[in-house]
Amino acid sequence: MSPKNTVITGLGVVSSIGMGRQDFFDALCAETSGITSLANRTDEGAKPGAVSKPDGLWIGGPIIDFDPKQYVRPRKALKVMCREIQTAFAASTLAIDDAGLTDAFPLTTETDFQPADVGTVFGGEMYYGPPSEMEDAYLACCDEDGVFSAAEFGSAAMKKVTPLWMLKYLPNMPACHVGISIGAHGPNNSLVLGDVSGPAAMMEARSCLERSIAKLMVTGSSGTRINTTRLNYRGDLPIPEVSDPVSFSSRPHDHGSVGVVGGEAAVSFVIESIDQAVARKVKPIASIASMVSRFVPSPGMYQAKRDISPSSSAGRGSVKAIELSIRDAIKQARIDADQIGAVISQACGDPSIDLAEEQAINKALPGVPVTAPVSSLGHTGAAVGSINVAVAALVIQHQQIPPTIGHNVANRNVNLVTETMSMDKPAVIALSHTSEGSAIATVLVSG
Repeated sequence: MSPKNTVITGLGVVSSIGMGRQDFFDALCAETSGITSLANRTDEGAKPGAVSKPDGLWIGGPIIDFDPKQYVRPRKALKVMCREIQTAFAASTLAIDDAGLTDAFPLTTETDFQPADVGTVFGGEMYYGPPSEMEDAYLACCDEDGVFSAAEFGSAAMKKVTPLWMLKYLPNMPACHVGISIGAHGPNNSLVLGDVSGPAAMMEARSCLERSIAKLMVTGSSGTRINTTRLNYRGDLPIPEVSDPVSFSSRPHDHGSVGVVGGEAAVSFVIESIDQAVARKVKPIASIASMVSRFVPSPGMYQAKRDISPSSSAGRGSVKAIELSIRDAIKQARIDADQIGAVISQACGDPSIDLAEEQAINKALPGVPVTAPVSSLGHTGAAVGSINVAVAALVIQHQQIPPTIGHNVANRNVNLVTETMSMDKPAVIALSHTSEGSAIATVLVSG
């Protein structure tokens, strides 16, 4: 299969700065920030107490006033969907509509696509419910002095927790719900690989097309770092400082940053062959020229040590893995490095992870313009890699690079874009990587 044969024909985004691909990209280019005090969130998540200024744990990029009823059909499915599954379904609804396929679904044996022609592959993470769902079971295990007995929890949970509880939080449910909704009988899978989950899911979906076991795939990911239970044991990335204004607190590639602002999002793509897109008379948003995954353990992994202090010697992030993924993705795309017009960065404000990416970019793509969407959205968990691929696709489509907002220009060692700029190169590379040493680079070109 030609490197340009797989194309993106539909893109749906659910984020703190916009719903749908155009609103999302317009907000990025307008330097909109979704970062705010979590006191402003409108979901059932935890909020800070009455304070004049929140500390770093209590800021994030929540999706304000998200109404899943606008997107989820049948609505009765909502009772077995946690928020991340709801946002993934909403993003898929937007992507399917964007691809001009709304009337084609649900599939039957009499539609243009057969049910076995369409599959779903999604990236995810551990989905956590609010502590309130376990409150009754927990209290049932406490004696009159308030001492909790873990031995009694199994029995108490059977009686006090709703029988459908687990179905709401299984990470394979986005692919499941979307597949059922559209009547897809083709390949169906879910990948839980941390920050690279979304691109890894897209790699598998693309492979399904290349192996001719599907004609069309719906793929993407959803995630959050501001779920209440997630906040309760946050210990894998350092906590940020609050900037003035709060909206500029997410500071990727800023050497003065000490931590990571959390956020939430979901992204979905419709991908298919270029021949099929032409036959359907739809214009691709972008072509997937290559996707390369590499793993080289980070210093922390080598030391078998996890330390989230900003100055820790147990480094997070792998320079070598990121560099190899970049170089090999460019090679597999059959282009030269000087044809890359932009790097969509996964820098997140963690000084160790950002330094690893900075060094890899400067080795493989020195001087190429870099933009970091985390500055506007915060770190969106398993959605972060898909966000970067989505931004890359939109940069290709519009030939514009959105800025990294609120950045101290004097405090950088990469060619960071700080105001929207035009692009005249044919290719964009999106990065995704984990603190442990996984990295995926995706090269997109014009469709």
